[in-house]
Amino acid sequence: MSSILLQTCRLAASQSRRPALLATATKALGVGIEDASLRSSYGKMQIRSFGRKGGRMGKHLQNLDEMAHREAKKKGNNNKKGKKSNDEASAPATMSYEVEEIVIEEDENETKFDHGGNEDDDETPSLPKKDDVKGRMMKVVNNMEDSFKAIRGAEPSAELFDSVQVKAYGAMTPLSGVAQVVIASPTLATISCFDPDTAPGVRDAVRDMPGMNFNPQIDEGTVNVVIPRVSAETRLAIVKQLKNVAESTRQRVRRIRRAAQDVVKKGKDGNLGPGISEDDAFRAGKDIDAVTDECIQALNQVVELKEEDVMKV
Repeated sequence: MSSILLQTCRLAASQSRRPALLATATKALGVGIEDASLRSSYGKMQIRSFGRKGGRMGKHLQNLDEMAHREAKKKGNNNKKGKKSNDEASAPATMSYEVEEIVIEEDENETKFDHGGNEDDDETPSLPKKDDVKGRMMKVVNNMEDSFKAIRGAEPSAELFDSVQVKAYGAMTPLSGVAQVVIASPTLATISCFDPDTAPGVRDAVRDMPGMNFNPQIDEGTVNVVIPRVSAETRLAIVKQLKNVAESTRQRVRRIRRAAQDVVKKGKDGNLGPGISEDDAFRAGKDIDAVTDECIQALNQVVELKEEDVMKV
């Protein structure tokens, strides 16, 4: 069989139209064109008639031709595969959205009612004022709501960039002071800089937003930000985090209430001075409980709205 294949190789070598056939056949035999037996015959070969063996030779030629065709096809597929890989490599990487921990700074003075919240009078003790207690509680709730703006929902909003600080003109400036944010589509935000010279600073500030992994690009004074869609798994993680932040904020509101009620208790016990009656202290205590319920309700509403925004499909 090897002799027959060798003869077939020599026949193929004499036909300039079949170089691929020769290469495939010699590879199958484990020899190269530089092999001595083939090299010595390469220039002398002529077309031969195989007589009765012609049918077998023709079949072998056909088989070798098919082998060459398969090799060429395989090589073409590999080239296409390589081209596809290059295209994928040049395509922009898919961005991910990481769930960052929300940290809200606490005010150590929010629970101090040394003089009933009346700081203007350092000598005369008084009961906590209803408006003062509510103001402290709502400040905590509003801080929580502001922190939620940096968390994107199912659909992005311009508020996502409210906390961005840009280095411009030698100072840190809020993004809203140097540019306007427009949500062009659910996956694209355009930031138009009032001064094109600030575009690099805006780009860097947006790129460094915690947990976002944005890759903003500058286009003639406009910073384009591709915003990835958030997966269902990530949204569930965000909602879990929102609940944790809401609970810690409720605890802060309750600590303010407890601190105020401690002062009220002193008034009920007659320890705040003769000018404060037990009835006054009792009314103050009811007012504090009422504003606490009001602020907790406002807190719950903020969290519910944000959860709906995150989970909206």
